[in-house]
Amino acid sequence: MHIVGGIKLPKSADVFDLYIQCNEAASINYQEDDKKVVLRQGGIICSNSYFNSFYEKFYTKYTTLSSIYYVLKLEGDFKVSVYREVKEENKKEIISQEKFEKCQFSDPIKILPINLLQDENAGRIYFEIICSSEQGAFKEACIATDENKTREVSLAIIICTFKKEDYIKNTLSTIFQDKLLETKNFKLFVVDNGRTLDKADFKEPKLKLVPNINAGGSGGFTRGLIEALEENVYSHFLLMDDDIELESECIYRLFSLYEYAKTDFAVAGGLLNLQEKHMLYEAGATYNEDSKTRGFAPGSLTAVNNNIDLRSSSSLNKLLVEEHIDYGGFWFFSFSKEVVKEIKLPLPLFIKIDDIEFCLRIKDLGNKIVAFPSIAVWHQPASAKKLNWETYYYIRNDLITYAIHYSIEYMDTVQHFTKVILHSLSSFDYNYAEMVIKSFEDYIKGPDFIKNSEPEVLHLNILKLSKSFNNQNEVDELAGINLLTRWFQVAAKSSIEWSSVSREWKIASKDLTSTLFWQQYLGLKN
Repeated sequence: MHIVGGIKLPKSADVFDLYIQCNEAASINYQEDDKKVVLRQGGIICSNSYFNSFYEKFYTKYTTLSSIYYVLKLEGDFKVSVYREVKEENKKEIISQEKFEKCQFSDPIKILPINLLQDENAGRIYFEIICSSEQGAFKEACIATDENKTREVSLAIIICTFKKEDYIKNTLSTIFQDKLLETKNFKLFVVDNGRTLDKADFKEPKLKLVPNINAGGSGGFTRGLIEALEENVYSHFLLMDDDIELESECIYRLFSLYEYAKTDFAVAGGLLNLQEKHMLYEAGATYNEDSKTRGFAPGSLTAVNNNIDLRSSSSLNKLLVEEHIDYGGFWFFSFSKEVVKEIKLPLPLFIKIDDIEFCLRIKDLGNKIVAFPSIAVWHQPASAKKLNWETYYYIRNDLITYAIHYSIEYMDTVQHFTKVILHSLSSFDYNYAEMVIKSFEDYIKGPDFIKNSEPEVLHLNILKLSKSFNNQNEVDELAGINLLTRWFQVAAKSSIEWSSVSREWKIASKDLTSTLFWQQYLGLKN
């Protein structure tokens, strides 16, 4: 028996509907040492949920699995039904129904095998348990198969952190308390850009703390990749942000996907809204979709499956329609060692757009990026954070990414930023205008600007510049005139250098993603 995935119970009431459905004759005991659902006669528990559905349509498309079955730990008498739903009219069908009597936790029951559909009728599978005894209980379950794996998988999990100690401790605790994960070959690399974590707290054999300079998310993730690659034992890598809430089952499912994979693909974890935990903020996104007609427009991300309430079957069935995506956020993103061999490492973009640019190279390689339903983390959506200094990185890195992957026209770009700057000045947002102009100035300096800058020093400078003007929302004619004059000067000067700078960025991208460059950039080699 090979366990494909676990059926998890919720940790707290605020995420209950993402895990199970119950009627009034069933209640959950949340205590970790005795977590279970207690049922009276007629009590119902159902795995018709985001995390505990089996998304047959995705598994049959991307893996070799053709048959699965449920293994349940129950106490009492039960009727167990297995259902399949498909998107078309939310059609629901019974796959099997069985009755079990005098069940005991010590003797798990096995449901009849389910032959997975390999055609358009494939859908979403879940079970329903009805208690027929006076009392009963459900403790845990798993999805299993008797089919052999196609490969062994070893996973390097890389977390980049900057002064998020509490989040990191919670994430590590979640991973190391997962009993299923104990059976898998993985190691955690925690890259500490803030150098605030204590090595004495990182004693797990499957855990390594890596102090690092503050080279942003791209620098932290790349440092972790370099460390993992040097060990030369990992078939796959998983990048995760530090400020997430994690369901550890998502990592276990990665193993199953790659162990039974038909081809090489990257997995983009969805982003669940940390403020409204039942809402899927996005599951991947497209980038620069309308560039041919619209020209350059920074921030041209279109979220896929945006703001879906995951508490209904109809919403879950919508996820059965696989959408095209260009990108998955580094809050939870995994890929194979073969990908790194082909496209090398991320670009040194500090933060923002680094994950998009990396994913564009994966797509250029011809590999698929897949947003598997039921694999996601809770995270603050980008719309919840509006920090002025981030504007600099968004715009500068967008320009660099466009230069490398697309045709970036001078007039389109200058006209766009002229409108943006005029709008910010009309609302007296001088700090925003400063960030826009500064990002454009640094882009025009070409790739030598990145090569010769110290990321920590540059970032401190950007933070300071983002607060240059204290009289926000008040008229400052001199500030407005100076910013506008500076913009027109840099825009005029850049017209001469535009084509050559764009080519330089494209050519330099090969060097900027090499291990040798990153070792020097991070101070690992002189």
